[in-house]
Amino acid sequence: MAGTSNGDRIVLAALVTLVVMVGAMLLGGTVGQLVFSYTIIAFFGLYFLLGVQSTADHTEWAPFVKVAGGLVIILSVVFAALWFFHFQNPTYTDPVYWLGFPRATAIVVYGLWMPPAILMMLAYPYLFDRFIWKDEQAERFEQMERKPSPSVAGDD
Repeated sequence: MAGTSNGDRIVLAALVTLVVMVGAMLLGGTVGQLVFSYTIIAFFGLYFLLGVQSTADHTEWAPFVKVAGGLVIILSVVFAALWFFHFQNPTYTDPVYWLGFPRATAIVVYGLWMPPAILMMLAYPYLFDRFIWKDEQAERFEQMERKPSPSVAGDD
């Protein structure tokens, strides 16, 4: 099965990523956990690109690849910090608190959840106005709104 379009290639890459994730879960241990962490980041990036694939086909891929790349970089750094602190104290016998949470929880909340959300909140309006919703689509939508709806027979 040879993929001919970008969408086919992204789906194929996502399937390969999922197989690697299953292999990492079966492998287990430290290596399996690390491989799983980074393959899920790749899967999120591919999922994002698949979502914008139809828009990117008739505009350009660069902005979407930059946003997905930014997400992958942010998540990679956060997962690296999470694993680094986990290996410093794997039993969590003496937790260190950051901003009201144990260090690992603080990294998940402030590093894993917030930066990608902020990046997407900033990227969405830029990408939407420039690439997703075109002026001619807005005009067609406004014209559809102005047209009177056809009356149903027997409506009085």
